[in-house]
Amino acid sequence: DLFSSVEPILPSLQEDGIVVWVLGSGPYPPGVVALQELLDEASKELEPEEVWQPEDMNDTCLYIFTSGTTGGCPGPAGWVLGECWDRHTQRRRPLPGLPKAARVSHLKSIMCLSFYELAGASGRDVVYLALPLYHMAGSLLGIMIGPLPPISPGATCVLKEKFSASQFWDDCRAEGVTVFQYIGELCRYLVNQPQRPGEREHGLRLAVGSGLRPDVWQRFLQRFGAIRIVETYGLTEGNVTLFNYTG
Repeated sequence: DLFSSVEPILPSLQEDGIVVWVLGSGPYPPGVVALQELLDEASKELEPEEVWQPEDMNDTCLYIFTSGTTGGCPGPAGWVLGECWDRHTQRRRPLPGLPKAARVSHLKSIMCLSFYELAGASGRDVVYLALPLYHMAGSLLGIMIGPLPPISPGATCVLKEKFSASQFWDDCRAEGVTVFQYIGELCRYLVNQPQRPGEREHGLRLAVGSGLRPDVWQRFLQRFGAIRIVETYGLTEGNVTLFNYTG
């Protein structure tokens, strides 16, 4: 969906030796790596352990682009810029028009597997997730609840392509949802919806997320029942997380 934003600067990226990977239906210009085709052609047999096991758990596992808090170099139009390696000058230089990615290590990725277990979820839960999967909250904390017990609970994850406040409780009942991962505004959207019959007829027992205002917190509980809320705060590029464990 975002390839159209990258396509105008594709020639300059290729000049700098930057490879663009895309997941989705093409066609794409020459030089762009279409991941879906490679996935379809890949063998289902697992490669030997020495191929995929990292030598150092502090090595880079992946890069995640945040909302701009990683900083960078100011550009001519106020862009937050990334950097690239200039093979001619042998120095790093700003890369106009691109944000700077946060580096996430293998160790941090594995530590994220324990997030839902700390929040009180288990393998019996069904987690409702409507957050973007290109951010840490949706990917490393959200879908990483998957099938890796005992490191993670191994619960079921229900993915919603786009959050809908009017459909939320119907979705929860239809899918047997017991855990909801939010950002603060999602809860505000729910309490601002017109009241409907049966709003307390659901199995939701736990809501986990960030940015829930105190007034919305109280209104949410008063309206939708005794749901345990665990508020957390962390940064993709940080190494400390605040966790309101008592709810």
